[in-house]
Amino acid sequence: MSTHKAKEQSLMVHSFIRGLEVIKTFGEGSAKLSLSEVASRAAISRASARRLLHTLCDQGYARTDGKQFWLTPRILELGFSYLSSMEIWSFAQTHMEELVQRVHESCSIAVLDGYDIYYVMRVPTRKLLKSTLNIGSSLPAHVVSLGRIQLAGLSDEELDHFLDTANIEQYTRFTVTDKEELRRIIREDGAKGWSVVDRELEEGMCGISVPIRNRHGKTIAAINITLPPSKAAEPGMLDYLREQLGETATQIHEELIRQR
Repeated sequence: MSTHKAKEQSLMVHSFIRGLEVIKTFGEGSAKLSLSEVASRAAISRASARRLLHTLCDQGYARTDGKQFWLTPRILELGFSYLSSMEIWSFAQTHMEELVQRVHESCSIAVLDGYDIYYVMRVPTRKLLKSTLNIGSSLPAHVVSLGRIQLAGLSDEELDHFLDTANIEQYTRFTVTDKEELRRIIREDGAKGWSVVDRELEEGMCGISVPIRNRHGKTIAAINITLPPSKAAEPGMLDYLREQLGETATQIHEELIRQR
């Protein structure tokens, strides 16, 4: 281990890391968990789990009835601290709602972090369709348009590192897994200024995305529309959606400039 890496490791508070793992054990279908379940899911001892859970309870982030533990709404403070720090948070929602009214499909904004994209804003359509994607949900960046258009903003060195180290899984028969082909597609998307990914993550989903840039022209997020592949195949549909997305991304970009 290098001296620099060793120094970084020495600055880490491992009990804090374990605390974060405990929080992450609670998820869909796991609203309430026993001490043993938390310890098993977080891969820590029961004693450590007990201390961390009771610390969360003491600080108001969790509650217990003596048998099970659950998170409280106060835990949202942790995520909202990030969202409220985003420059686009205060005004992007209105532009997204207007876009959804025009195109009648769901709209999302996501940011790239490591190998995944994380949804930070979402406006669903009024259609009665169930979606598991919510604020905070993550997806592999290489297999969704929200990820590819942000990967297109990386330098050659950064993109090479991503492709060399990412776990490029196959999700459907349409998923592109060849890394050289992915590199070509990502660079083409960057040159065009938009990305379409059709049925690569789910066979019933197509996504189209454009980048959101800050006042310096750097890609800081991406905005997309998801729709059924059958609708995406309609003549002129993708061009229409690209224009609508581009208009919304430009509005958000101009708001960012005015924030100075």
